[in-house]
Formats: sequence, C-alpha cells, structure tokens
Amino acid sequence: MRSDKDKAFKLRKEGKTYRELEKLLTISRSTLSEWFKDEEWSKYIKKSNYISNVKLSTERIKDLNDKRQALLDKTYKLVEKEAEQEFEIYKNNPLFMAGLMVYAGEGDKINKHITRVSNTDFYLHRIFIDFSVKFLNIVKKDIKIALIIYGDNVESDCIDKWSKELGILKSNFYKTQVIVGKETRRKLQYGVGMSIISGKVVVKKKVVKWLELCKVNF
Repeated sequence: MRSDKDKAFKLRKEGKTYRELEKLLTISRSTLSEWFKDEEWSKYIKKSNYISNVKLSTERIKDLNDKRQALLDKTYKLVEKEAEQEFEIYKNNPLFMAGLMVYAGEGDKINKHITRVSNTDFYLHRIFIDFSVKFLNIVKKDIKIALIIYGDNVESDCIDKWSKELGILKSNFYKTQVIVGKETRRKLQYGVGMSIISGKVVVKKKVVKWLELCKVNF
C-alpha cells in the first residue's frame, strides 16, 4: 500500500473531493478513482459533494444575476433622469417633436432591445433617422434597414430606391422579406421599410421616457 493511501482515505471520509485530494496529496485523479471505486461510502460522498456544488453554483449564479440587475436598474434610472433633463431642453425643437411623433405613430413599443419605425413613406423615415442622429447620438452607419416587399416587386430596385432616399448604404440592409400567400401582387411600389436601431436598451428607454413626458406636457 502506498504510504499516502491511508491519509487519502482519512481525508476522503472527511468529505474531500478528488480535486482537493489531488491538490493536497499530489495524487492523480485516476489513482484516487481506482482506490475508491468499490467503496460505497465514497460513492455517497461523491453524490453529496455533487449536490453541494450544484447548490453553490446556483447560488453564485443567482447572486451574479442579482448584482447585474441592480447595476442595470441603476443605469436605467440615470438614463430616465437624463431623458427628463433633455426633454426640457429639446421640447421646443421641431425635429425633436417630429421624431417623437413619428415614433409614437409608427414605432415599436414592445421590444426593449430594438428601436424601430415601420412605414412606406421615405419622408417619415428620414425624420426618424435625423432625429436619431441628432438627439440619440446614433451614428448613421449603425442604422439598419429591412424591407417587406411583394412577389412581383424587384428586390434590387426596392433596395436601390430606399438606399438613395434614406442615405443608408446597401450593406446596412437586412435580408428582404417577400410576402408569400394568396395576395402576392404588388400593392406598394417599393414595399414597407423599417429603420432599425438594435442592441441599445438605453436608447429605447430614453425614447419611451420622452413619449411619456409628451403625454404629460401636451
């Protein structure tokens, strides 16, 4: 018998894991596994350690999530406070109010990660894009466009038209969605466009806060 085997058994019975034994005694896990494979009490300790580790990992994950959420809540409160201050500065600016009204009528109100306007009118999209650049500090190259067209629309013509009208590069266009169904004939010459700012929760929260303030002030 190895001189350190007795010590390994003693420590194992105290609840040490293979990882801990390997570190304490410099014994490989394969050797430890061979020593304890037929010991029922060791199997019980293994199961107990596994349950404890799962519980500890769950608690750590919950703690990390709670801290992350607390940090996000603090950030969002600061964003809303900033939005209140900015609203007082911008509320008499025609572009600011026009951009908010476009979003009030045509914007997505549900998805917290996406700030999106859908419409067939190029002019409304231009207002929203200019509003986003000036008041939300969005770089124009970060604004994406998605199109919904009918079966007899020519996709390349639609993309060319929307790109030219909005001043957005074609590389910023998502894959076009083509309506397939009973009514596939063209109803709109260039389809429906969506101007999209994605992955910016603080932007969406700011716009929503501004809209709430509009309801109170006007």
